[in-house]
Parts: sequence; C-alpha cells; structure tokens
Amino acid sequence: MPRVCLAALAGWWRAAPGALVVILGVAGCASTPARQPVATVVEPWSYAGVQGSKIVTDHFELYSTLTDEELQEALPGFLETAYEQYTSLLPPRDEVNPRMQSYVFRDRRQWEQFTRERFPGRYQVYRQIPAGGYAHGRLCVVYYLRRAYTLSVLAHEGMHQYFGSHFDEVLPAWLNEGLATYCESYDLPKSGPRFTPRRNTFRMNSLRDALIADSVIPLRKMLATDAGEVILQGRTRLTTTYYAQAWAMTVYLRHGSGGRYAQGFARMLADVSAGELARMAQSARIRAPFPSQVSYGEAVFRAYITDDLDAFETGFLDYMHELAGFKKR
Repeated sequence: MPRVCLAALAGWWRAAPGALVVILGVAGCASTPARQPVATVVEPWSYAGVQGSKIVTDHFELYSTLTDEELQEALPGFLETAYEQYTSLLPPRDEVNPRMQSYVFRDRRQWEQFTRERFPGRYQVYRQIPAGGYAHGRLCVVYYLRRAYTLSVLAHEGMHQYFGSHFDEVLPAWLNEGLATYCESYDLPKSGPRFTPRRNTFRMNSLRDALIADSVIPLRKMLATDAGEVILQGRTRLTTTYYAQAWAMTVYLRHGSGGRYAQGFARMLADVSAGELARMAQSARIRAPFPSQVSYGEAVFRAYITDDLDAFETGFLDYMHELAGFKKR
C-alpha cells in the first residue's frame, strides 16, 4: 500500500472574479524542498442535490463531492504529477488538447447513479467493478475508498483516461493494464507526489498469493486475455492475479533481466505514439509459425519483445519470485 502523508497540507488563497483561485502545495513525509505549487480555479458544483466543487488545473477539470477536505486539496497537485508520469511513458502527439474530466464521488451510491445516467448502455458492465472506478475516453469516474486507495485508483484510471484523450490506437490488454498498474504506486513527500512503480505493494501482495497458490496465468493466456472479460467472470482471485501480473510484466520489461527487454519496450511505446503499433503487430503475426493462433496481444509482444515465449516465460517467472520477495527457484 502506498505510503501517504496528507496530515500537513499547505495552501494559500486569494479571491478572483467569479471563482476562487487556489495555489496548493502538498506537505508531508520528507524534508526536501516543496515542488512548484499548482495553480487551480475552484468553483461551486453540485450533483443530485449534493454540494461539491469543480477544480480546474492545466490538464484536468475535477468534479468532486468529497467530504475529506485534505484529500481534495491534494488532488490537483497529485493529478498534475500523474500527468507528468503519463507523458514520460507516452509523450502526447499534440499537447493542445481539451482538459480531461475527472469525477470523484464521496460514495459508491453517487458513483452508480452518475454511471447509470451517463452510460446507461454500459451500466451493467461498470457496476460489476468491485471497487474503484473506470475511464471512458476523456472521462474518469471514481469514488472514495480511503485516501491511499482513492489516489491509486485515480492514477490507474487516469492513465487510461490520458491514453483515450491522446491516442487512437488499440492497445493489447496486457500493455494497457500494465501501464495503468505501473502508475498506481506513489509517495507523498514534502516535495510533492513521486511515483514509485517498482514498489506497488498492493499488486505485490496479490502476486505473492498467486505464486504461493501456483495460480500464475500462463504467458500466452496472459497475452491473449482481455481485462474486461476477467472482471465480468466475477472471479476475484483471477482478477487480482491478472492485474498483479500485468504490473509485474511492465516492471520486468522496463527494469528486469539486466535491461534486456527495455529497448524493445521503449520502441513499442514510441510506435504507440507514432501510430505504428497495429502495423508492426500484423507483420509479427504473419511471421509467427501458426499465425491464425496468435492473438493481437501476442502479436504485439512478438513484434517488440521476443518470439521465444517459452524462454521469456521462464525468466519472467523467476523475476516474479524475486519481485515478491521469494528466493530464486
């Protein structure tokens, strides 16, 4: 679970015509200098008769009915830092884009009501999400789960939201969820939010459980699996294992095996930005021994990482044991 210090929030306020302009700085765990404050515009907003706030930053319109004032004050700086994390992974093609809209409701009841009204055709799917929220295009909709988890969910769904706002490509689910889980873990020192993708304790615990139970998802199945299908099955253990492995895979590709796969992973993200991912995947599928049996996720993997899936799986399984804090097999 992320280490969070929200006890000391520093801010100063000044009036502006028609709105309240706030400059927020997050104070907390470390003695390092504070980061540059985030300028925001705060306006009254309400949903279903419940009073809340609309908070506008450089890249977000945040709509909140939270009653946790300290958490709400921390959100603008957290979201803008998360945006920096997203752009460090996938630079946007065009920085000139409308602000993304994020809704943070105080409870699940409000979240379900909003979802039913805004997405009636998707409501039965979204309501099966056990906890947290979802992203739909430029929109992110979450509800309060406790401070640490609320921020993690916002960071995760924010990555989906960012991708939906800036790119048209279809990502394979393992990469889509891998990038999102890679953005979940953070610290909040005095200098401001800092993301710690290799220390995602929540996913690490699920990974340990899967390794102990010998229920790790085989690589080919992992590459072919769609995250939405996993959630709809309603199998909690399978869902947590899938997301834990998506996180572990991304960490392994970026940081593991002595950097063996890092260059290919970087090329893959560069081709996502360039709009070349699908074309490269199709070429890789054609070259595969049995093209008709190769899923889109596997084709992308073969295009940038390796064709030797068996050798990769062996190394990845060893890495998952190390990541989970177990001795080498």
